[in-house]
Amino acid sequence: MPQVSLRKSTIALLLSIFCGYTVALNGQNTPTDSLYLWFDEQIGLLNTGLYASQEYVEEYQVINDKHRFFESPNYLTGTLWQKSIPFHKVFLKYDLFEDQIIVYPKGISGASSVKLDLAKVDSFQIQNRKFVKKSIVDTKSNPVNGFFEVLLKGTDFTLLKKHRKTDVRKLNRNRVYYEFKEKNEYALAYKGVFYEIKNRRDVISVFPISKDIQKEFLAKKMAKELTDTGLRLLLQEIEAHLTKKSG
Repeated sequence: MPQVSLRKSTIALLLSIFCGYTVALNGQNTPTDSLYLWFDEQIGLLNTGLYASQEYVEEYQVINDKHRFFESPNYLTGTLWQKSIPFHKVFLKYDLFEDQIIVYPKGISGASSVKLDLAKVDSFQIQNRKFVKKSIVDTKSNPVNGFFEVLLKGTDFTLLKKHRKTDVRKLNRNRVYYEFKEKNEYALAYKGVFYEIKNRRDVISVFPISKDIQKEFLAKKMAKELTDTGLRLLLQEIEAHLTKKSG
């Protein structure tokens, strides 16, 4: 039996013994999470199957703070979900240039950092920000795959952000180094359909709103530029309008 499946089965057995019933293993139940933490501490995360991946080797020399990672080039504490099974207190960093998750088995002597097999990862959380795996098609019919940050969840919609970084190569004293710049994208999932968001009009046109009301929203100062805060405010006002309309 694969190690991840064995881990899940063991937790289910422990729950049935100590609780008298089996709790759904969806990574959201507090007693279940506590048991996963206890189990991983007993056998060590290295033995859970999480690290059965490719060893990570740093390929890009950076001499300033323009790194390619989300938030920080250092390892941060987060949570990973594989087939809805949580792995808590994992030391990880998210590579936005290669769309790759790198983890480090801290506390294990001689262990190396590894790049995870992303086919096995459903979602992850880092710095209290949640990322989910999605596959969408942009306006040019190009597939956009990978992890998207969940910025806002409404009744019928989810605002997603695709964090990206592109590289710029530079020469300094006969040495090549890299600077990475953000090139983020937004998407909106509405009633099961994904829409690429390039401007405010893209957001407003997704919803069943009359042309007069659309003009009112477009005239507002919010989200003149695509920002996380501006898009959240715009969508919250749209949802409030639709709720009032349906009521």
